[in-house]
Amino acid sequence: MKVVVFTKQTFDTEAKITLDAQGKINPEGVSLIMNPYDEFAVEEALRIKEKTKGEVTVVSMGGPKAQDVLRQALAMGADRAVLITPELEEIDEYTTATILAKAVSR
Repeated sequence: MKVVVFTKQTFDTEAKITLDAQGKINPEGVSLIMNPYDEFAVEEALRIKEKTKGEVTVVSMGGPKAQDVLRQALAMGADRAVLITPELEEIDEYTTATILAKAVSR
């Protein structure tokens, strides 16, 4: 069985988050981690892999820093990791979902 898990980076749950003058999150000094719920999904996918002798592919969308999340998933036991880096600065949820759907449709 082939299992695909989508992961996303998020701010560390213990980080102190500050806002800049425009009301956006100031990323300086804040570490990024794998979303804890995504980490649970990777662990469950690995359990399925063990039971079915399948493979686990982890997919993330973002910039170069998103590689850290994929490396963590590979260290946990995932077989493959795919990083999708969109050309756009900011994209909406629909566009993100469309891109991710096309990435796993192959």
